[in-house]
Amino acid sequence: MTVIGITGGTGCGKTTALLAARELGALTLDCDEIYHRLLETSEPLLTSIGEAFPGVVREGRLQRKELGRRVFGDPEGLKKLNALTHPAVKEEVLRLLREQKPRLAVIDAIGLFEGSLASLCGVTIAVTAPRELRIRRLMAREGITAEYAAARIDAQRSNESFSALCTYTLSNEGDQAAFQKACRSLFETILNPKENPQMSEKNIREELLLQPKNGYESLSAEDRQSMEAYCRRYAAFMDAAKTEREAVSWAVREAEARGFRPLTAAMALMPGDKVYRNNRDKSILLAVIGRRSMAEGVNICASHIDSPRMDVKPNPLYEEAEIAYFKTHYYGGIKKYQWTTVPLAIHGVVSLLDGSVLTVTIGEEAGDPVFCVSDLLIHLAQDQMKKPMATGIEGEQLNVILGTEPLAGDEGAGRVKLNILRLLNEKYGLREEDFLSAELTVVPAGKCREVGLDRSLL
Repeated sequence: MTVIGITGGTGCGKTTALLAARELGALTLDCDEIYHRLLETSEPLLTSIGEAFPGVVREGRLQRKELGRRVFGDPEGLKKLNALTHPAVKEEVLRLLREQKPRLAVIDAIGLFEGSLASLCGVTIAVTAPRELRIRRLMAREGITAEYAAARIDAQRSNESFSALCTYTLSNEGDQAAFQKACRSLFETILNPKENPQMSEKNIREELLLQPKNGYESLSAEDRQSMEAYCRRYAAFMDAAKTEREAVSWAVREAEARGFRPLTAAMALMPGDKVYRNNRDKSILLAVIGRRSMAEGVNICASHIDSPRMDVKPNPLYEEAEIAYFKTHYYGGIKKYQWTTVPLAIHGVVSLLDGSVLTVTIGEEAGDPVFCVSDLLIHLAQDQMKKPMATGIEGEQLNVILGTEPLAGDEGAGRVKLNILRLLNEKYGLREEDFLSAELTVVPAGKCREVGLDRSLL
């Protein structure tokens, strides 16, 4: 009997490796599945857990949420639980091996070494994958946030730690077909070593594992030119489309330049016609009319504009400690604390009493002022710096500084606010009540720039 142990962090692809082993006729033992089955069926285990954690077993059934609450964040409690469950899982694995006597058995356990299961294995394999790929898999599989997925992954061993413990490493870079092939090849090599007499551990890695290359290495000169041209267009798009309205305006211009026409009610359409529908300047639908019935299917490409921004609230202008501010609503796109570190611009529209719509853009031209969100000075921030990054800057603090100069010759309250209103009135004809019909947005100021001496990032 050949027994192989598979281990690795959550989301690395251990299940895919198990399926490859099963295709070769292996008995596959998922220790996580065995663990949960024992929690339902093993009276001795439930009794032991109930004695160690009073109240978590009621009427013969484990209260999983209560047990999780007891051991989550409690290393000693988790150690006590593992001391009960690891031997039970190992005994069940041994029982299955004795009963079924397979030619090949593959044990999948994230705690392969902690639970002493590695001692049953002649060979151990670490399955690894890039962190960002694992986060995406966990989010898709379990419907959790990126932050929670990252926290779960970061609480486990690193890829390097798993690899250091194991005989072999299978690296899963995201190409499912290539990874399945590598899994199958490695299992066949382990089962039939005589067929590969010259294959050392080094050339096993070279022969069987996917060897990803940097994308630049596969570019032709023509590809490189196309890529550079695309990136220049993309940078221009990011400059022109910092809000949804601006993105829709850009899309309308580009669509009309390529022969698209506005879609109107009862409009006669023929195959090949290109039309678009502008939905209140906030979204756009474009269609190329086909030749076959929609009952046979349609090709749909959908996207959204994930523009980092703060929306200016209605009646937003206020003064505090002789500083005038805009109150904002944090939308997302970048972390809250990052808003305090970048110069800001104001984009948007204002619907005026005469029915006209005024476009406002301040902070993008060379001579324009920019805006900012203030932060504490370093020597006043001891309490702030003890907080986690998620709460160091709260959304309610993201109010934008507009100015500090009071209106000359005025002795009333709110002179700085009044001076800001004067400046806005002189340039745009605005009054405070116009903010009620405004849609103003605060965005990072400035042009899209190339990053690095090789200009390889935007």
